[in-house]
Amino acid sequence: MPEFLERQALETFQRDGFLAFDPKIPAAEIDSIRQMLMTLHESDTGFAEGALFDAIGVDDGQQPRRFPQILHPRAFAPGLLQTSFYRTAEAIARQILGEHVRFKADISLLKPARIGAATPWHQDEAFQDPANEHHELSFWLALQPTDRSNSCMEFIPGSHNWPVLPHGFPDGDPRVHALECSTGFDPSEAVPCALPTGGCTIHTQRTMHYAGPNTSDRPRLAYVLIFDLLPTPAKTPRSFPWREQHRTARAQREQAWRRRGGLLVHLWRQRHRVRAETLLFDLRRAIAAMRRLHRRPI
Repeated sequence: MPEFLERQALETFQRDGFLAFDPKIPAAEIDSIRQMLMTLHESDTGFAEGALFDAIGVDDGQQPRRFPQILHPRAFAPGLLQTSFYRTAEAIARQILGEHVRFKADISLLKPARIGAATPWHQDEAFQDPANEHHELSFWLALQPTDRSNSCMEFIPGSHNWPVLPHGFPDGDPRVHALECSTGFDPSEAVPCALPTGGCTIHTQRTMHYAGPNTSDRPRLAYVLIFDLLPTPAKTPRSFPWREQHRTARAQREQAWRRRGGLLVHLWRQRHRVRAETLLFDLRRAIAAMRRLHRRPI
């Protein structure tokens, strides 16, 4: 497979931990991706199973969603993975992480006009299991022109070389899905990445990033693809206490759905990720998930 990123772009990414670039996705495909995702959002697809949720609110259904997200939208719109964007992202992930890279997840990120909330500063690895080392790439595709007025991505250069910094919850509320880092970095060093329609950013699991509120008159929609390597045991013991403190409505809906048989559905949807070299790891994760369902009350 030919390499997509030229040497200078690759060096910029390795230096800064993020990169803005043009993946050269046809306009018709951008329109198709946007239509598929907006259809899912407008029909509340995935809410009952915890796939659709408000990332910045308590997600109790009583207030307008200010940052609705859909986890694994490909489960409801398989055509999302039959795109040149997916093929391009996979090729770049392989170029950066090597031949053992695998597709991990996709996410739809919608910020409604005027009320779309800011994404707090955070590192993606703060959501992960601290017992493991993670190597991950996120590809953030703009489905309309995106700048600071409607919540473009902003990054701290070089932060991918940092450890995972302490995280908490917006307004100290553990019911909120989003995590927030407020110490150990200088937000004034942020580099905003304004993008045209079809523009893309890449960042690693430790790159500190943020996106402001949507103050424009139009919804801002982005589509994210995530690729990773098989996690390995952490060399140094770590603790992410915020993970244990999280008490989101999204997680409760997902747990109830999995107890009703949704876990088998989830495992079936993830079958494309299973490889011979990762089979034992994936099997252990599945067993651990089933044990958690029996241990925790709904």
